[in-house]
Amino acid sequence: MAGKGGRYRLLEQSKANLTKQQQEAKYNAEVLASDGYKMLQPTPPKRLSGVAKAEWKRIVPDLRNLPIRAVDRAMVEQYCVWYQQFDEINRALDGADDMKDRITLINALDKISKNIRSAASEIGLTIDSRMRLNIPKDTKKQNNLKEIFG
Repeated sequence: MAGKGGRYRLLEQSKANLTKQQQEAKYNAEVLASDGYKMLQPTPPKRLSGVAKAEWKRIVPDLRNLPIRAVDRAMVEQYCVWYQQFDEINRALDGADDMKDRITLINALDKISKNIRSAASEIGLTIDSRMRLNIPKDTKKQNNLKEIFG
């Protein structure tokens, strides 16, 4: 299972020595995350253009190997649009000579970077967040000694 701050690895990619129960939980989470939904379309939506369209074409082939489905399309689109904004601001920053303009662009770049990170961590874009939501939490309450021995 995903450790504190660690990236989630698919069961087949995991190198950890997992118990059968942990392996089952991982497998079930992967099945829940991927079954029953249409695959994400390989072609970018028509409303995307330029860098956003190129980013879609770059990431979707890899996303199709993960449990990312068509229902996650809006989040993938959002990520691509934010990425395009990030690229445009970076280009504008390269050409900005005035310090006030540079500070404004850097602030915008900071906000856009946060939005990109947020979109990337949503259920549809990172396997880590998808798996965390689908792995059942251990609901067994740990018994204290008095409950065990009376």
